[in-house]
Amino acid sequence: MAIKGRLVLTLILIVVFCAFPEAGAESDGSSDYRAVTGPCAFQFPRDHGPHADYRTEWWYYTGNVTSEDGRDYGFQFTFFRNRLISDAAKRRWPGPWSRWRSDTLILLHMAVSDLTQGRFVHHRDAARAVPGMAGAGIRDGRVRIFLKKSELILQGEEHRLQGSGDDMELKLVAVPQKSPVFHGKNGYSKKGNAPERASCYYSFTRMGVSGILEVAGRRVRVTGSAWMDHEYSTSPLERGIVGWDWFSLQLSDRTELMLYQLRRADGSVHPVSQGTLVRPDGSKKNLQKADFEVRVLDHWTSPRSGATYPSGWRIRVAAQDLDLTVSPRLKDQEMAGEGLDGIDYWEGSVSVRGRGGVDGREVSGLGYVELTGYAGPVFALQPEPMDESGP
Repeated sequence: MAIKGRLVLTLILIVVFCAFPEAGAESDGSSDYRAVTGPCAFQFPRDHGPHADYRTEWWYYTGNVTSEDGRDYGFQFTFFRNRLISDAAKRRWPGPWSRWRSDTLILLHMAVSDLTQGRFVHHRDAARAVPGMAGAGIRDGRVRIFLKKSELILQGEEHRLQGSGDDMELKLVAVPQKSPVFHGKNGYSKKGNAPERASCYYSFTRMGVSGILEVAGRRVRVTGSAWMDHEYSTSPLERGIVGWDWFSLQLSDRTELMLYQLRRADGSVHPVSQGTLVRPDGSKKNLQKADFEVRVLDHWTSPRSGATYPSGWRIRVAAQDLDLTVSPRLKDQEMAGEGLDGIDYWEGSVSVRGRGGVDGREVSGLGYVELTGYAGPVFALQPEPMDESGP
C-alpha cells in the first residue's frame, strides 16, 4: 500500500502545472481518460469544480500573511484529486460497482511557515473518496473538496480553506482581487512536445485573505495576500524531465509573475517552459522560455533528504524591464516525504526586490516557490512514454 501511495502521488506531482466536450479536450486514444490538447473554454463556476474525465487535478493555495501582533507567516494548502479507475473500466468490472468501492483518491498537503520563529510545520493525508471520508464535487455552483476534517469550499466570490493537521490548523477566507488568469493559450499550458502533454491551468493571482492560523499551540488572527492555482490533466510530463522550478510572485505595483522551468536530466531547461506576467489592470502577457532568465544565486542542503536545492534567484524579464532578486524567507521549507507518499520537495515563502517598468522604478514583493526533482528525478515512476515527435 505504501508503494502504491508513492506511485499515485508521484503521478500527481509530475503533472504539477498544474469535464466537458467544450473544454478544449479530445478523447485520448491511449487511455480511457480525456486529454487536454488545445485551448480550454473555461466556464465558471462549473470549472472551479472537479473534472472527473481527467486523471489528475489540484486546487492549490499559497499566501503570505501577518498577525495582529506583527508576526509573519506563509502557508500552503493543496487538495489533489487522482482518478484510480475510469468509467469505461468500471463498465468492464465484473459485477455491480458500489459507491463504497471508490474510483478516486483525495490527497491533502498543507504547511505553515512561522517566519518570526523560524519554524516550518507541514502535514499530509490521503483517503479514497467514500461517503463521509473524502470527496470532490459541485452542486448548485458550490464546490466542495474535503478530506476528513479538512475542506475547501468555493461559493460566489469566497474561497474557504479549513485544514487540520499535526501541530497546526488554519481557517482562512480568500477573495479574488483580480479576474482569473488563463495561462498559455486560453488555459492550454504545455508540459512537453506532444499536444496532449499539457494541462488546463488558470490562477487567481491576487486574493485578499484573512482568518486564523494555529501553529504549535499558538493561535493568531492574520490578514494578507494569497494566490490560487487550479489545474487538471491526464498525461504526465514528457519523459526525461526530472523536475521543475515554479515561481508565483506578487509585486508592490500590483503586477504578478508566474514562471515555471521544466528541468531535464542533463541540467538543461525544456523549451516549453513558460510563464505569465499579469499587469496591474489584470491584463496579461504570455512569456516563452526566451523571454525570461532565471539564475541561481545560492543553495541549501536539507538535513533530512540530503537534497541540495537552489536558495535564491535573479529573474530577468527583458521585454518588461523586470530585474528581480528572489530570496527564501526561511531556508528550510522542505516538505519532507514522511508517511503515505514519501515525496520530498521544497515549497516556501519568498521575498522579492528589484526594479521594473519603463521608468525603472523600485519594486518589492512576496511570493512562493516550488522546487521538485532535487531529491531524485520524478520521472523514475512514470509510465512508458507515448509516441511523440520532437527533441
